[in-house]
This record gives sequence, structure tokens and C-alpha cells, in this order.
Amino acid sequence: MSKDVLNKVATEYHLNSRISDKQFDKRFHILCGAWVGGMISSSSRVLEMGFGEGNVTEQLLAVGAEVEIIEGSELLVEQARSIYGSRVRVHHDLFDDFRPASDFDFILATNVLEHVDDPIGTLLNILQWCTASTRVVVTVPNSESIHRKLAVIMGLQPRLDSLSPRDHVVGHQRVYNFAQLSQQVVEAGFDIEDQRGFLLKVLPNSMMKDMSTELVDAFYEIANELPIQQAADMGVVLKKSS
Repeated sequence: MSKDVLNKVATEYHLNSRISDKQFDKRFHILCGAWVGGMISSSSRVLEMGFGEGNVTEQLLAVGAEVEIIEGSELLVEQARSIYGSRVRVHHDLFDDFRPASDFDFILATNVLEHVDDPIGTLLNILQWCTASTRVVVTVPNSESIHRKLAVIMGLQPRLDSLSPRDHVVGHQRVYNFAQLSQQVVEAGFDIEDQRGFLLKVLPNSMMKDMSTELVDAFYEIANELPIQQAADMGVVLKKSS
């Protein structure tokens, strides 16, 4: 996407205080950050692809990682720099144009592939930034999530991969099932080392936001016991194919 489109998404979603259901995105990123945080050390060099609202950045800094961010929206670049200053190096660039000056131990493409015009091309770019020891964490929304299956059964959307009004607000161009995600990362030259699902989502965010904290916590917890194909979001850890 162009920088103008990214600024539009930033204005309408990330920087929009009127959006009332962001707690689900924040909780997902906190869990994702904890998952990643278990893999990194204080000497790790980490590249975040996209800043969003910085929900993962603080966790990376807390474990002592050296963090760089690549972000195409100048509005979010300004936000990141104002929050973190010299603690984080922020590159104002599109993924297609980015040329890292050094290697990274971890590259985080959390909720990236559903936004870009060419996900295979983005994965191929990431591959060029990897050494044999680099690990890449990719997360995407799952088209086979329980709430999407229920929506199709109820006639609220025609197909599992139909995009909702909220998908359009946040800039999604697609959603994935696990087979599609696996095919794309393998086609780009990666092997899958690990995988996990996040949140058993039974209703849209707009309806789940009024549930009790205890119930929502249980929906996140039970996702650890379910097949990844049933979760709202899917995550994989990748390494460069040998």
C-alpha cells in the first residue's frame, strides 16, 4: 500500500480514539509479544514491520532487545519517535523499498501479510533480510475462525474469507486459512518451526467487548488447547529453508 493509504488507516483506526474495541488487538499483541519474548535475549536485534500502536515494542525493550521499526505511515513514524525517542530506531519506508544496514536475529511481521498488495513479494523481501539464524514471526487473521463460520451459517457474510466493514477500516485486503498461509511461506523459501493460535472468537469484536473480562480471558486461554485452524489469529515462526 502507498504511504497515503497507510496514513488513512492510521487516522481512521490506530490514532482514532473513537474506536472502542481495540482491547482485543492489544491483548493479541501482548500475547504475541510474550510468545516472541520467550525466544529473544538481551542481545537480540529485532525488526518490527509496522508500528501500529506499539503494543509489542515495549515488551521487546523490556527484555533488553535492540529494536528497529519499519513503518510506511509518517503519522505512525512520528508517534513511535515521540514515544520512544532514541530507544528505538524508526525507518520511514515501505517494505518494498527497505534495505537494512545489518542483520537481525528476529523479524516480526505481525498482522502484515493481510495488508500488503503482494504478500509473496513481501515474504521474498523478508527472506533477503534473513541469515540462516534469523527467525521470522508471522501472524495473520484466520478465515476459518469460529465467528466467521457462524456468520456464514447465519447468512451474515457470503464466504469465510469475505471482508467485513471492520476489515476495510483497518486496511485488510485478505484473510487466510492455515493452508494458504503455509503455502505462501513455503513458496517464498521458509520452513515453519512453530505455530500457535490466539483467541477462540465466537462473536465480532463489537459484541465481545461487552463480555466480562473473565470470559474473554477464558476465550484466550482455551485457544492454547485448540487446533490453530479454529483460532481468530494464527502465528508461525519461520526460518530460511536450507
